[in-house]
Amino acid sequence: MKELLDSDRVNYLVWRFLLESNYRETAAKFQKEWHIQAPHRHFDFAPHVKNYALISILNKGLVYESLERQFLQSREASQNATAAPDALQSGVFGPLVIQPPHKEEEDEEEEDDFPAGLETTRKRLIDRPLQLPNGSPAKRQRLSAGFENGPDSGTMPMDIDRHTENGQAYPSPLEGEQVASPVSRTEGPQQGTQVDKVHELSQQTIFLRLNSVESALETLPAPSDQNPIVLHCEWNPQDSSILAAGGTDALARVWTVSRTNPSTDNVTSHVEPVQQPFEDLMEEDVPRNATVTSMAWNSEGSVIAVATEVGNKARVSIWTRDGTHIHRFDGVDAPLIKLHWSPDNNIILGISPDKGGTLVSLFSSVMANSISYPIADHDLADDPLDATWINNNEFILCGGDLLVSLRITEEGKIIQNKQFDTRKDEKFSQVQFDRLSGLLATSSDHGSIDLWDATGQRKSINAHIGVISALQWQPSRVSRPEEERLLASSGEDGAIFLWNARNPDNKPRYSMTMENPVVALSFTPDGAFIAGATTDRILIWKVGDHQIPRASWSRAPHPGWLSPRAHSEQDEEDTHCLCWDASGQKLAYGVNCRLAVINFR
Repeated sequence: MKELLDSDRVNYLVWRFLLESNYRETAAKFQKEWHIQAPHRHFDFAPHVKNYALISILNKGLVYESLERQFLQSREASQNATAAPDALQSGVFGPLVIQPPHKEEEDEEEEDDFPAGLETTRKRLIDRPLQLPNGSPAKRQRLSAGFENGPDSGTMPMDIDRHTENGQAYPSPLEGEQVASPVSRTEGPQQGTQVDKVHELSQQTIFLRLNSVESALETLPAPSDQNPIVLHCEWNPQDSSILAAGGTDALARVWTVSRTNPSTDNVTSHVEPVQQPFEDLMEEDVPRNATVTSMAWNSEGSVIAVATEVGNKARVSIWTRDGTHIHRFDGVDAPLIKLHWSPDNNIILGISPDKGGTLVSLFSSVMANSISYPIADHDLADDPLDATWINNNEFILCGGDLLVSLRITEEGKIIQNKQFDTRKDEKFSQVQFDRLSGLLATSSDHGSIDLWDATGQRKSINAHIGVISALQWQPSRVSRPEEERLLASSGEDGAIFLWNARNPDNKPRYSMTMENPVVALSFTPDGAFIAGATTDRILIWKVGDHQIPRASWSRAPHPGWLSPRAHSEQDEEDTHCLCWDASGQKLAYGVNCRLAVINFR
């Protein structure tokens, strides 16, 4: 069956190309003239369109034009024996000039055209056919494209197939050889430039067993219909072997996870389980249908706070890292969300509904008491609140049209400290404070980011098309005024941006692209790497060297995700958790009834 283009399909391909090439303002203007508010959600065909589809279609069109030109030339030559076989040909972009290389250049080609890590001879590439990740063979292309001036050269996507070793302007589809398809760059106008193949981490993955079976850790989750749904996962900030997770069916555990690699011989076969201990973080009186709505380690990693929904009430329990219960707080309405420890680890902030409004509670981990602050006119169901601490006595609440600073007085009361100057049509969703620069970052449902200084003045960035899914400051121990401070954002548009908050000019410092909406984002604790996750894939980049991912992980081929589903697992996924361990060597990814631990380095 044939596919035909209509105006909407052409417009969508152009719009996607503008986004992928980081022409975001142009894409927004194009979208406005098109009168389609969210093209990636509006059209049924949108989820099936791969990255760089416009470039792929145009390049294939050029190949077809080249074939047609060769056919006409050969027909004319057969009819006219006097025709010059090497007559000047004209392509879409003008005359095709063939410049065969000198012998000396051919001899030095291995050294000059190929960067370290690629194959050193074209013959070796031709003689070793490989398969793409989706199983389809890759077409033969010139692998040195984009490296003539180094990996950061400004090669445009249309330059990929400009010259081939046979001297033709475009690769001949009649050539039967196949080579491995290199990964494309994922940022800015240089997208599509060919680069080294990234490291696939699928075989360095283990799966945590979430049901009540005694053996906690296996390379395959148990095929049980009692697996809970993972809603939260948090590595201990000081101990890279301790991972906590919580969710439905009273799931609240702390595992001791060693760096164990499963067998790499056959990832689809069953491997003997690796036994690892775990501790339950749940009191005996909690029913099995309870849900852990939030959890958070203190900065020292000595204790963890767990918020549990029991009926229409919620409790906050404090546990040590070895599973010893310390004390708990009861009495607030459920669900209790967004647990945040104060910088000195003495207070836990929690947010919960309260008689049609919202209640902000502060639980003292030292005195075992609490204080609260009601917000009568804010509905959590419509506008969930986010929070961040500024110092030991001041914190920010953000959500909907609310952006306010609250302070704890010496008398132990919560009072309003400062109301930010906001607009009526704003709808805030996330807030993050950076202690090194003193800047507050907020995101909105409309894709914009605002940076607020200590005086309440702000600078706005038109960051994403649509909802911003994650906002995170790059971890750093020392920051000097002359150095940049990076803020990462990701969105439903499939983009990941790193902004220099000290010089925001609506242009990201670095940008990366994923095929589908980004659902989670996480820096390594040292800030050297950043991971982005979609519903089926994770890519890891090195900050500052972001042209290609350093590693990737695909969800679909994993045996853990191919096992029978639990009764409570749904096709639609609302919650994804992604976090690094303290060493930056292991990455935990949780969704639905699965929790994967991925070895990175």
